[in-house]
Amino acid sequence: MAVAAGLFGDWSGHSLRRGFATAARAAGHDPLEIARAGGWVDGSRVLARYMDDVDRMKNSPLVVIGL
Repeated sequence: MAVAAGLFGDWSGHSLRRGFATAARAAGHDPLEIARAGGWVDGSRVLARYMDDVDRMKNSPLVVIGL
């Protein structure tokens, strides 16, 4: 899948799956829909950490002021 997308390097299924979750959340998609599309179980702690990472950066006062 990575090669088909034009990506080169050491990619694993985890890289692509986490990248999907991160990009989808950054684009504003609902975590439940992301979980269902990515095959995570409802209430997945792993997925919740990915969402927390994105939300923390998106809502950071440093980002808001352009730093």
